[in-house]
Amino acid sequence: MKRVLFLIILVVILVACGQQNNCSSEERHEGVIVNIEKATFNEEYIILTLPSVENLNFLDKTGDELIKLAQENDGAYYRLSQEEYEELGLEIGKRIVGYYCGVGESNPPVLLTDKVEVISQ
Repeated sequence: MKRVLFLIILVVILVACGQQNNCSSEERHEGVIVNIEKATFNEEYIILTLPSVENLNFLDKTGDELIKLAQENDGAYYRLSQEEYEELGLEIGKRIVGYYCGVGESNPPVLLTDKVEVISQ
């Protein structure tokens, strides 16, 4: 229940902030997907990434443990449409890079991306 409430609040914050589209200076964030959640009230996916998963067995962690790891290790959330999610074929363990120009206020932060690419399996 706590996770559902957190995801709802997260999506509400993102909607309120709006997504910027034409960035003049994009920043880059790279990470490995450790958790994927489908938003309950729209067709979006919330992706949690960690920059490095070396020496870390993230597959046996709970959602709360993954969030704590992301908070401690520069992890980030990405919000993707269902279309983008399916087009990229995202799954846990894939390394992605996101180009963003805004950051939603949460911990770990939500990156407001213009583009996401898969860089390795």
